Amino acid sequence: MTVFSVESLIPDLLAIARKAGDEIMAIYHLEDQGIRTKSDSTPVTKADLAANAVIIKGLESLPVNYPILSEESEHKDWAIRQQWQRYWLVDPLDGTKEFINRNGQFTVNIALIDQRYPILGIVYVPCMDTVYYGGKGLGSWKQEGASAAVAISPRKFEPEIDVVVLGSRSYGSERAQQYIEGLQAMHPNLELKKMGSSLKSCAVAEGSADMYPRLGPTSEWDTGAAQAVVEGAGGIFLDSEGMRFSYNQKESLINSDFLVMGDRQVELADFWPPKV
Repeated sequence: MTVFSVESLIPDLLAIARKAGDEIMAIYHLEDQGIRTKSDSTPVTKADLAANAVIIKGLESLPVNYPILSEESEHKDWAIRQQWQRYWLVDPLDGTKEFINRNGQFTVNIALIDQRYPILGIVYVPCMDTVYYGGKGLGSWKQEGASAAVAISPRKFEPEIDVVVLGSRSYGSERAQQYIEGLQAMHPNLELKKMGSSLKSCAVAEGSADMYPRLGPTSEWDTGAAQAVVEGAGGIFLDSEGMRFSYNQKESLINSDFLVMGDRQVELADFWPPKV
């Protein structure tokens, strides 16, 4: 499949993501969001399931036939998944806790994974009617409402001016706190901002923050689409060993620690891989 063919899927994928967002927003302000707890102790709502149904139907209607791995669908056994060369990786509602708390910081994530790496990602923010999309070699773009899409790119790392680091609104750990304290020791002017969902990675991609370190568990569907946007914009997405983040290499779908960095020219050895 050529790069042009991948790009040709973008209009349909944007429409699918927006339709899923409509389903989410129809439930967002309801008193009963249908909240329950899954076997992994994470929450799920009616909106997660409604958005998932829309996305699965939409992807299956495309003129390509790829397997789908979604957080809210049955997961194929590793014996099957390890044979996949290209597949869809979906989180129909990334940031379910943000959705439940009604702070607006949740997204719809759709990624196309090829040979272990994302080649295209769509991150839609229903509350803002804003979408980020792109992939390595394709560039990355931000579209707000009906406005024309604009190209995005990370900012230059200039610690003598300011350093903006992003952290999760809903998750934290002692290791993560120690890591941030280490960064603050190097950069006393560091500002830590808390955000939800894939918005953190997109903020790095568009140049409103320098980095997003994640020390703690996430799942592959949490990162695939955002990684594509970051890499398309010109940033980097590294695993706990400092290598380009990859997918579908093991039975578990739990991610390692990772770092999203906007400026590719920064010397990372002082702070990544993490030493805490």
